[in-house]
Amino acid sequence: MNKYVLQLFINGNSLTSMEAVEMLQAICKENLKGNCELEIVDIQVEPQRAEEAGILAIPTLVRKWPLPETRIIGALSVKTRVLTGLGIASDKS
Repeated sequence: MNKYVLQLFINGNSLTSMEAVEMLQAICKENLKGNCELEIVDIQVEPQRAEEAGILAIPTLVRKWPLPETRIIGALSVKTRVLTGLGIASDKS
């Protein structure tokens, strides 16, 4: 299994951002069995990173590896939606 490299762009401690962080941490642990590198970028702290990456909406998840790079924009609280967007087979949870 390839190691997944993910970047999650959030906006501080907003509800949708915190839900996205929790969901991605759970997916990294449960579905990817820790075979995941998750970088969380808070646009309030590092707005230039969002601009450089062309981030237009928050939260946004960027799968950097494996290629091709993909993005999931918006609500990341639905596990099956996130798994499908990342190209990961769901374990029906």
